[in-house]
Amino acid sequence: MPSPAKSKRKKRYVERPDVRVKLLDAAETVVREEGYAAATVRRIASRAGMTHQAVFYYFGSQDEMLLALLRRSSDSYSQRLTEALSSENPLRSLWNLVIDEDSTRIGLEFMAFANHNESIRVEIANNARKIRALEAEAIRKHLSDRGIEPRLSPELVSILTNALARLLVQEATLGILDGHEEAEALVDESLRTFEAWGETNPDVKPIVDALSVPD
Repeated sequence: MPSPAKSKRKKRYVERPDVRVKLLDAAETVVREEGYAAATVRRIASRAGMTHQAVFYYFGSQDEMLLALLRRSSDSYSQRLTEALSSENPLRSLWNLVIDEDSTRIGLEFMAFANHNESIRVEIANNARKIRALEAEAIRKHLSDRGIEPRLSPELVSILTNALARLLVQEATLGILDGHEEAEALVDESLRTFEAWGETNPDVKPIVDALSVPD
């Protein structure tokens, strides 16, 4: 007679959401301050003031915990991005968000981690597609509402904006600041004149005028 199937093992204790959040907060602090390579189970648990068993209890493994952290960070960033793109000046708000070191640094750490973890790579790729679509649609709408015919696609504008911001943040963390002031001044002046164009001064042209079709 076949033996009855074993019942699924139940956890002895009820999970507490506040403990899960505390562990994720600790993991985020470690990743931000020391990099993803330092985010071991014991290091994170110690930072949270708990035993390493707590990490396994709430997440199952170190990789699953970091994946949960990535998803939480992505959700938070998407919310801030939506708010930025819904503002009166979405292009400037987008730039201010992507150039922010705190917003960008953890993303750079996860991109480095993605080279060694397939689950992280897939999650980043899926999220990046959603973010690009969100940015492109907001840029397209903003230009259309102002009667501006773009020369570059909104997708390319999204790529160029994020690429420049990411490079500046990455170099700044290494102490490389050559040319940064000039680059940021160019972006600021371009956005300032672009915001004025078609509203208060139709003769003003952005410094970087590739966004629009010339007269």
